[in-house]
Amino acid sequence: MKLKTTTNRILMLTVGFLILTVVIGAFLYKFNDEKQAIGGNEKPEFFCGTESPNYSENGLEGRQIFNANCAACHQKNRKMTGPALAKVDSIILFNWLKDRNAKVDSTKYREYGKDFHLATFQHSIQIEDVQQILEYCWTE
Repeated sequence: MKLKTTTNRILMLTVGFLILTVVIGAFLYKFNDEKQAIGGNEKPEFFCGTESPNYSENGLEGRQIFNANCAACHQKNRKMTGPALAKVDSIILFNWLKDRNAKVDSTKYREYGKDFHLATFQHSIQIEDVQQILEYCWTE
């Protein structure tokens, strides 16, 4: 009989502790005034003599597509995991992202991941998206 009483007390304490934890968590969440993080899609504010490049509407769209899909491995003017794309040829970029039958040096498939690019972007990036990415990459 004593074991049953002890088990009930432990169970009641555990339930009470869980309820207290949920109430404290809800209280802290409700009164948390931290601002939400803003993604990379917002137009940056320029300061201290910096200036904004003159992106067209397509260039701004291209920047958003680039940041969402390409920026993890590429930058415009600096080599990262992948090459810089500021001077990329439009035919090469299109073939790399969209055309499975395009002739590309077979050593580049493994070295640069053409299969990865095609599998990832062939259906998610449209021809217009490639054009907008190019406009963004070519804007100084």
